[in-house]
Amino acid sequence: MIRLFRPAPVQRSSWEVYKDYVKIHPTAIIDPSASIKIFNPPVPPQICLEIREGSHIFSHFALLRPQAKITIGKRCQTGASHFMCADKISVGDDVLMAWGIIVMDTDSHSAEWEYRKNDVTQAYKDYQEDSSNLIKNKDWSHVAISPISIADRCWIGFNATILKGVTIGSNSDVAACSVVVKNVSEYTAVAGNPASQIKKLQ
Repeated sequence: MIRLFRPAPVQRSSWEVYKDYVKIHPTAIIDPSASIKIFNPPVPPQICLEIREGSHIFSHFALLRPQAKITIGKRCQTGASHFMCADKISVGDDVLMAWGIIVMDTDSHSAEWEYRKNDVTQAYKDYQEDSSNLIKNKDWSHVAISPISIADRCWIGFNATILKGVTIGSNSDVAACSVVVKNVSEYTAVAGNPASQIKKLQ
């Protein structure tokens, strides 16, 4: 008996799957470890992630709502980190980001039980219908969401966390493992949980 072995189907990369939703400058480098997931793509397609010239990307990007948008500026390097966006995350030019960083512009759930009591049940139903998207029918109406902005020439250390509503001014440093919950002035180094100023850089 002759056994015929069929080759496994070639899986498309996430960048190919979402090619109609990304704008990547020809000089940008996307490492094979980097990925993107758009949970609820806008209809008709529009740009959800833009990566500008000369940037080098190792990160995972998760866009949670149709209106979510992430912009990475020129000559940035983003390490093996996670961007989770429900509204807007913008990274300026010449920004250096290490690994293990979380940038998240939403709480994802309401702080009040009354408004989040159905979240798990809905996610359970969504997962059963499509295991790749457990937030397809998520209720965002009582979830805190606010844009994040990281200005030009910042340096973000490994395992730092940057949470909703934060603006980090230009030429600033965020120390490793810091949790940033309020704005950082330009030319400022911050550290700790919650992060606070440790010195001025000018």
